Amino acid sequence: MSLSIVLLRVRVSVLRVLLLPLSVIALLAFAVIGQRLRLLLMPLNVSRVGHLGVDAEYALSEIDRDSSRSQTRLIAVPIRVDLPVANHALLRAWKDCMWWIPGWLGGPMLWFFRLSEPGRRFVYSHPKRIAGRFDWGSDPYGVTADGISHLKFSATVRTQSIRQLQSMGLDFARPIVCLHVRDDQYHNVHSGNAWREPHRWRNLELSAFELAARSLASRGFQVVRLGVHTRESFAAADEVAIFDYARNGHRTDVLDVFLVSECAFMISTSSGIDSLTQTFRKPLYNVGLIAPSQLYIHRRIYSILQRFEHIETGRCLSLAESLELPKISDHSLTSMGLRAIRNSAEEIAELATEAAERFLGNWCPTEEDIDRQNRFVALLPSEFRQFPIRGGIGSGFLRRHPEWLA
Repeated sequence: MSLSIVLLRVRVSVLRVLLLPLSVIALLAFAVIGQRLRLLLMPLNVSRVGHLGVDAEYALSEIDRDSSRSQTRLIAVPIRVDLPVANHALLRAWKDCMWWIPGWLGGPMLWFFRLSEPGRRFVYSHPKRIAGRFDWGSDPYGVTADGISHLKFSATVRTQSIRQLQSMGLDFARPIVCLHVRDDQYHNVHSGNAWREPHRWRNLELSAFELAARSLASRGFQVVRLGVHTRESFAAADEVAIFDYARNGHRTDVLDVFLVSECAFMISTSSGIDSLTQTFRKPLYNVGLIAPSQLYIHRRIYSILQRFEHIETGRCLSLAESLELPKISDHSLTSMGLRAIRNSAEEIAELATEAAERFLGNWCPTEEDIDRQNRFVALLPSEFRQFPIRGGIGSGFLRRHPEWLA
């Protein structure tokens, strides 16, 4: 763990102890006025860009959807303040449209309220759970499927962002595609051992996306590769209409968010930044999914997956067999004698082509394509099918691997 994170945690702990009496007073005051004013405390993880990007939007949209909560006022409480803020511009933007309580004050209040059943009515809980084995933040209720984002940019920020991106060479008269490829550098730099995740199968090779980027550029799209802490440069960015924004010196917290808000769609590898597509109601195309809990088919997401292969026999598991596996991690895969087969450059390019054709209004699935999607949905556990399904699996992937649906 880095020294800066250790010092930050020490400061936060000392501050909480010193201000505990004030927290108790605030707790009592909130309990008195909270019910009358219909106030709800909403914990918001500020250390992960995915949570910071979409949890507030989800909560605000859920309040809008539920007529019984029409007068409810959410008050955000930052949590995980012992880690660096994931995106300062995103944090400032949410503070402009919501009430906030500092973490040192709101944290103890959350803790006290959660101790008792009556107190829990003052805390907002994200309704993310689908009954059964799967627990995710995929918005199965569809509260962010439509409507307008609550997150807004001021005219000044918008003008400045456009100018900065135009100086990079971006043309706002042409459609923009955001590309993010997860690698192992983010957690190493951002949070040390605090988030040492055993999921290296989620880290894909950037070079596998070059064919897709070139294909999109040939169709008139501009491809912008996003990222904060990245391992390597994007070789395809040497070509016209492909920008390695993650490493070319133009990247800022503000532009990260602004680019997603302006894109036609995003291609990603199941990383936090792609949650902003949910915030701004943008289509998302996911590459390299592997765990059933990542099948976010209740949103406008089309995915291609890594399949499982027995190391000894080389036999690939079907979808039905894969869904029966326990929680997937690097360790569990090894213990089961399995390995993941990464998506090829051709599979990724096929997904990008489908994304482009859908955006342009030219996508015409065949009867076989529709039948494969229906077979895919039918194979999913009933928990998946209790809510409207708005996404699916990339058609090219299903054409290549018909045995996966056997």
